Amino acid sequence: MFVTKWIGLTPAVLLAILIAQPASAQQKKTTDGVFITVQNPINGGQISRIKSEVDGARSAVNRNIKIVVFDFNPEGKEAATEAFGDCWELAKYIRNLRDNGVMPVAFVHGKTTRHTVLPVIACEQLVMSSSAQIGEVGTKDRPVDQNDQRTYQEVAGITRAGPVMKMIDPSVRLVPAQSNGVRIFVDERKLDGKDPAYAGVVRAGNQVPTAAGVELYNVERAQQFKLCQRQLESREEVKEFFQLSDESVRGDTLAGKAMKPVMIKVEGTINTALREKLRRQIDSAKAREENTFFFVIETTTGGDPAAARGIADDLIALGNDQDYRARTIAFIPGKAPDLAIFPAFACQEIVMYKGPAPEGEAVVGDFDTMLGGTNGRRMNAEAIHRNLEEVAEKTGRSKLVVEGLFDKNMVIVRARNKETADTMLMTKADREAQAGKGWVQDGVVKDAGMLLKLTASKAKDLRIAKTIDNKDIVEVYALYGIDAKDVRSSEPSWLDDFATFLRQTSVSILLVIIGIAGLVLELKAPGLIVPGVIAAICFVLFFWAQTQLGGQLIYLAIMLFLLGLALLGIEIFLLPGFGVAGVSGILLILAGLVLAGIDKAPESTEDWMSLIGKMLRYGLTMAGAVVLAFILSRFLPKIPYANRLMLVPPEDKPEDESSPLPGVDSAVALLGQVGTATSMLRPAGMAKFGDRYVDVVTEGDFIPPGTPIQVVEVEGTRIVVKRV
Repeated sequence: MFVTKWIGLTPAVLLAILIAQPASAQQKKTTDGVFITVQNPINGGQISRIKSEVDGARSAVNRNIKIVVFDFNPEGKEAATEAFGDCWELAKYIRNLRDNGVMPVAFVHGKTTRHTVLPVIACEQLVMSSSAQIGEVGTKDRPVDQNDQRTYQEVAGITRAGPVMKMIDPSVRLVPAQSNGVRIFVDERKLDGKDPAYAGVVRAGNQVPTAAGVELYNVERAQQFKLCQRQLESREEVKEFFQLSDESVRGDTLAGKAMKPVMIKVEGTINTALREKLRRQIDSAKAREENTFFFVIETTTGGDPAAARGIADDLIALGNDQDYRARTIAFIPGKAPDLAIFPAFACQEIVMYKGPAPEGEAVVGDFDTMLGGTNGRRMNAEAIHRNLEEVAEKTGRSKLVVEGLFDKNMVIVRARNKETADTMLMTKADREAQAGKGWVQDGVVKDAGMLLKLTASKAKDLRIAKTIDNKDIVEVYALYGIDAKDVRSSEPSWLDDFATFLRQTSVSILLVIIGIAGLVLELKAPGLIVPGVIAAICFVLFFWAQTQLGGQLIYLAIMLFLLGLALLGIEIFLLPGFGVAGVSGILLILAGLVLAGIDKAPESTEDWMSLIGKMLRYGLTMAGAVVLAFILSRFLPKIPYANRLMLVPPEDKPEDESSPLPGVDSAVALLGQVGTATSMLRPAGMAKFGDRYVDVVTEGDFIPPGTPIQVVEVEGTRIVVKRV
């Protein structure tokens, strides 16, 4: 009959069956679970974090957590907690998981002592690596209280109480025994018939050799005494043995690493300069192998939306980097308006200060000021809305909440399903449309006529943020079980502070004035070295400071500035007069200076007005610098000590005190006369006519000193000569 059925099948169907069978045979069944890193030491903050992570995974949609693996040795380091109360609290939570159908597994791969042992033995299974040790709960110097000892016996149960008590009491004598047909090891003293709990336990051998003091078991001894069920060397082996899904590993943010916290302030205006500063601070923290980032957000209203999105992308990339596992936490102690929501939403977790409502509460996502101005001043709300939705989607936050931040007319309600008890956010219209499917309104999140603002209370209610009752960042550290002394405060480097100083408007203008004046002075009076050097230093400092602000525009600004200098040089040295090259050079220099001071292309009327203001400011600065240069070139030779800056060859020094700057009448009288160049004409320099020394300029040629020259043109006091 079976053969007949197979023969009756078409070749195509047979081929499909043959192909499908191996594929289905190779399918591997996985169990949904979660890895939890238990940081050392165990404290109230750590317990809150552990509960939050486990309960969050258990309540997540499409998750069915069956196994929780507690990693008690981050990076294989020793774990030892002195506080019995905290360890007992964690042990009770672990036992509660067992009572609710979740199998807790302890993974020990380092030395684990003191009361950290208590939550370990509270787990249903213990997995140890070859380098693991467990024990030494009590020592001669640090004995364990009798009440605490009874707790250890209760958690361990009869089957494990003997080996566990040997970690605490050196007088324990372990002997093999039988309990309900199971071979166990018990304290010999428990078989004296006085303890009714051991009434059915029968001795089954002689005393087992143990340490003279309290025990510190390795994996072999722990397996011998039925404390450890199996030996596995890594988290990956644990994952494979219990056939855990990939999602189980991804749920552990730090991937088993010990927490190394750092605090970074996000303050001031959100722009490219802030993004660059944060990027350098993050890179510095990563170089120190710090992996728990606390971002304190205290920014001002307004800023650059593109920079805000860039900061968000940087923080999301930090949290999602599989090669460098990190945890990102945003702390908002006060008002964090409009664009501040980008770095907040980009972090994996948000903590907000919840003071006296509503005035004292921290607020994030308040777009009233940004969106309430005139068309010329308001930001591109549509672009900001779209970008924030993308950020929210990447970090698993509600897009409906984002819409409420921008749409005054939208009504958002919390809906509850009467049959399944599920809850979710809906618009009022969607909830009414779903009424026939059991969805009822269970509260209003946002009414019509106002923008949604995420106060601390509302953010907590929406499960977007945690709250604390103190603005002190130390309270946030405690929330995660971190001691404040272990947190490094990342401050901007002195280079960041120096660049900020140089970017101040007054300092930038001063640098440009000195730079332009030095440049003109060097061209006007060849032979002066110091003005040229000072000009170069000023322009280098100016453009370097702007590189911290201008993004890609700074490179265009530098190129335009250099091209402008080149055209100006061509006009001065090769094309006498003042023509297209000179005008273009000045305009390009001005364009370079203006572009260096902006961090994005102008979009709104406000941006264009700011750009025009910068152009006027730098234009006037250039004009003032040129005037200053001519004044200096006129009086510098007469200023004591300053005239020593002139590098004039000995043979070029004037032989008398004749004025080198003749008046108009004296200059006209020189037309057609022949003299001698007394300095290098490049093309400007000094020449001697009779017994007088005057400033001259060539038609473009360079003329060495001692060469006969003739005056061919006089324009005011400008004397043009040529080689004879």
